[in-house]
Amino acid sequence: MDTALERQIASASRSVEEARRLAYHDPIRVGALVEQISVLADLRQKEGDFRKAESLYREALFRAQELRKQDPDLLTGIYSLLAHLYDRWGRMDKAAEFYELALKISAENGLEESDKVATIKNNLAMIFKQLRKFERAEGYYCEALETFQRLDGEQSARVASVYNNLGVLYYSHMDVDRAQVMHERALAIRQNLHEGQMDPADLSQTFINLGAVYKAAGDFQKAEACVDRAKRIRAAMNGYHPNPRRSASLLIDKSL
Repeated sequence: MDTALERQIASASRSVEEARRLAYHDPIRVGALVEQISVLADLRQKEGDFRKAESLYREALFRAQELRKQDPDLLTGIYSLLAHLYDRWGRMDKAAEFYELALKISAENGLEESDKVATIKNNLAMIFKQLRKFERAEGYYCEALETFQRLDGEQSARVASVYNNLGVLYYSHMDVDRAQVMHERALAIRQNLHEGQMDPADLSQTFINLGAVYKAAGDFQKAEACVDRAKRIRAAMNGYHPNPRRSASLLIDKSL
């Protein structure tokens, strides 16, 4: 195992043990335990140990379900974390099942308009794309996009991410014109975001996607320029630092 990753796992394991101790004495701290578990589970996934990551999330689910007064927002988040894990594990049917469970809980508790639910819809759309269910994928992407536009406005990193994903979806069906429109919208937003809002990896991915679209449209000069720009951005990136989470992060389709 990579020495740096081994140290991160050891540190995260100690944080989980401390969070377990505190949550045992004070149930209100279960949310903080879920956050620490998510960090350790992310590292276990990077290590390739999906079974240990699954066990961690199952522990979090059990602790949330045994609360005297259950927290639907927390449960929705844990189901989405499990779904995210199954997606990375390649178990697409299981991922779709858990994302749909998360949506069911959120709908039953009036949480449909939250950014967390929009994230789940975006991620579920990616699953349906991989399962070749185009219409369901497009529908969930559009619902996620509408929610993020309402919550954030048009000039938002999350709006740009869904535009990116719609572009990849359309490209996969060789609808090059619509794919180009989506990726150009994503690029226009990402290039105007403040430094703290813009993820260089996302900007690089936009240039890669646009390069593929321009190549498919026969504009090889633009395609080459986009690929070169993406390479320069990626050359300046390094490091892996998982953040504490209570729900799945917004996924960006990089399969183009």
